[in-house]
Amino acid sequence: MPLHRPVKPLALLVLLGALACTEQPLDESSESAPTSGSLRAAQREQVMPGEVIVKLKDGTAPQSVAGLGGLRLIDRPAGGRLGIFLVPVGEELARARALRKDPNVVYAEPNYLRQTHAIDPRLWAFRNPGGLNMLYSSGKNRGKPIGASYASILDADEDNIEGYAAGGGAVVVGSIDTGADMDHPEYAGRTIAGKDWYNNDNSPEDDDGHGSHTTGTMVGTNVGVAGVSGAASNVQVYVQKVCGRRGCPTSAIVSAIYAAADYPGMVAMNLSLGGGSESQAEKDAIAYATAKNVLVIASAGNDGTGTVACPACDPNAISVGSTTWRDERASYSQYGPGLDITAPGGNCFSNTTPEGCIYSAFMGGAYEWEQGTSMAAPQVTGTAGVVASVTGLRGSALRSRIIGTADDLGAAGYDQTFGAGRVNSYRAVTNSSLPAGQ
Repeated sequence: MPLHRPVKPLALLVLLGALACTEQPLDESSESAPTSGSLRAAQREQVMPGEVIVKLKDGTAPQSVAGLGGLRLIDRPAGGRLGIFLVPVGEELARARALRKDPNVVYAEPNYLRQTHAIDPRLWAFRNPGGLNMLYSSGKNRGKPIGASYASILDADEDNIEGYAAGGGAVVVGSIDTGADMDHPEYAGRTIAGKDWYNNDNSPEDDDGHGSHTTGTMVGTNVGVAGVSGAASNVQVYVQKVCGRRGCPTSAIVSAIYAAADYPGMVAMNLSLGGGSESQAEKDAIAYATAKNVLVIASAGNDGTGTVACPACDPNAISVGSTTWRDERASYSQYGPGLDITAPGGNCFSNTTPEGCIYSAFMGGAYEWEQGTSMAAPQVTGTAGVVASVTGLRGSALRSRIIGTADDLGAAGYDQTFGAGRVNSYRAVTNSSLPAGQ
């Protein structure tokens, strides 16, 4: 990612503490106990100010629920399965806790705000003080600048030789993100316009760049997994926008998951976003997609902690951590129990040059270098699309193929640093390895 470009609105939000949002302490004594994948270390959770999500028992009218009297219903997300009610700002957790005591309420929770999982370029200055190129730290070149060829020398080698996945059938993958540059030359003609759930309209055009980048990584003709494998013409992408200036509300995310799961030909959807505690609404939506044989693939988070972000923390989701081009865990990547797999997510060697980052599409037909678990997850989603196209595998069989053909890293077998290992698209498609030297 060109680390000198202007800071994006979502990145600005993260650094300034999401001033447009309410941040509430997580009270484990009053909230449901976190799952093993939850970020127990998180002290504050971002929520949409003044909003609670409520799921009522079938046939229950809102006015019959004690605690909902006087609260205004402002939306019915997830195809009418849920209701969003306005509460006093700052009382989101308390009101949800009170509503859960009503026997006609299945669950109630704040409308959590997720954030995209690309690294804020300004934060790179803390890793690389002074904005200078990274230097060798040992050996005969100690103190000298790392050259531009460094990334290619230390290639993770996903075995992405050209054309290995040509000749498959038509499939669809989902982008649940900031939208996409719908006419970008990397995937022009293969985008399907879903809804903008953040602004409640039918134009999922990207105004941030993050979603265009993840979409390009999945299906781009020249820089995406589908393109490199030779399967680009067979893989379409159903684009839905769930993120805006504040972040990515749970209500928008779950609406998009249900819509993607119901879309004909859908095999996998990508969520390069996350937050702290698990949302029951997200959990239900992921279970729905899983039951329809659609994979939900989500980024593990960029806090560098030993817990996986949510919704990646959900057992039904495929959680993706990030590796560097040296096949090491990226320092920012979250890990721990529940991590399923890893993929190269970039490891920029400086904040003035792009070596080691992930190159993909951006807004306005442009291209960008980025890093983060946001960049790792779509490599797995793109692989899912390619494998489904060539092999016809779906659901649990598709998941098992992707996980089972990963290149084992770290401790032998599954471990909490790399999961099953680093994704290998060629092996996932062919169920075999390249001959030595290729």
